[in-house]
Amino acid sequence: MAALAFPNITTSAKLSSGVTYSYVHIPPNHSEPYLLFLHGFPSSAYDWRRQIEYFSERGYGLIVPDLLGYGATDKPKEKEAYRLKKMCDEVVEILDICGVEKVVGVGHD
Repeated sequence: MAALAFPNITTSAKLSSGVTYSYVHIPPNHSEPYLLFLHGFPSSAYDWRRQIEYFSERGYGLIVPDLLGYGATDKPKEKEAYRLKKMCDEVVEILDICGVEKVVGVGHD
């Protein structure tokens, strides 16, 4: 869903676990921090569209993934793929790919 709402700032990455995640990545313009927006279940990065506009206009860096099973991110059939530790490691790998060392986390459910 991130790709539909923000096609020019959405990217994807195949992670070491073998799954591909779709996510919005906007580097900060100034000394503002990165914000990591994580959607609830069931949902997608599209839910953050207003926050993406608001915070990007103010220079914040943003990482907003479609989490596993939602939006344009892979949807594995095996339930083991959705274990919390595995999914957390995948989000950390996205941050590593983007070169982001520190974030302010924002979530909802």
